[in-house]
Formats: sequence, C-alpha cells, structure tokens
Amino acid sequence: MKRKILVITESKAIRFLLQTVLHDDYTTVTAAEAGEAVHHISKGDLPAAIVIDPELPDTEPWELVEHFRTSGLYQHIPMLVISSRDEEEISKYSLDYGIEAAFKKPFNPIDLKQRLDALVKAPNTADLAWLKVV
Repeated sequence: MKRKILVITESKAIRFLLQTVLHDDYTTVTAAEAGEAVHHISKGDLPAAIVIDPELPDTEPWELVEHFRTSGLYQHIPMLVISSRDEEEISKYSLDYGIEAAFKKPFNPIDLKQRLDALVKAPNTADLAWLKVV
C-alpha cells in the first residue's frame, strides 16, 4: 500500500506537478487552502508527510505550519516547505518550526521527491519511544 502525502498549496500547477512526480510511490492528496487541509487531516487518516506552501489564501503566512507544528496530534508528521518568500525568511521559520526540508520556488521536483523519500523512510523518533524497554 502506498503511503499518503498531503500537498497544500494554492497553486494548481504545483499540485498537479507534485501529483505527477509522486504518483508512482505515493498516494497524493491535495488541498488549495488551509480550511480544506485541516478538514482532510482531521478525519484521522494521517499522511506520512506534508508538503506545504506557508502562504495560503485563507490564513496568514506560516499560520498553518505553526498550527501543525504546535498540535500534539500532527507535530510528528514530517513537513517540507515550498515557498516564494526570501531564503532568509524560509530558513528562519523552518528552523523555528522544526521543518525537515525547505525549497524555494522554483524548485526541482525530483530533488523534493528524493528528500521526501528520505524523510518518509526515516524512523520516527516519536514512534520509537513506544519500543523502549524499561
């Protein structure tokens, strides 16, 4: 069974591009705005990773990223940011929110897929806590 990736960006072209690039290895679910993304993820079928543009039409920049990173339910999900903001801002917020990877637009979708593959296959340290022998 393919692992699910949630792609959140207003850009229809980027949503289509990522669906195409990720199709062979992942089931890609897309959302064009924060409300749609929150509705989807709240249904309980959590994605293996989230690819997100922090500038969405129905939120302030970085608001949804902050929501996912401060939520006890979603903070363990690896996140990749794709943004047209300046690199200094992307680096600052990525560091502040513990973002695993960030790409400045325009980005190479093959590089993004390779980074995503590495994140999804890496063991989740939150899950490993359950395996500790006391």
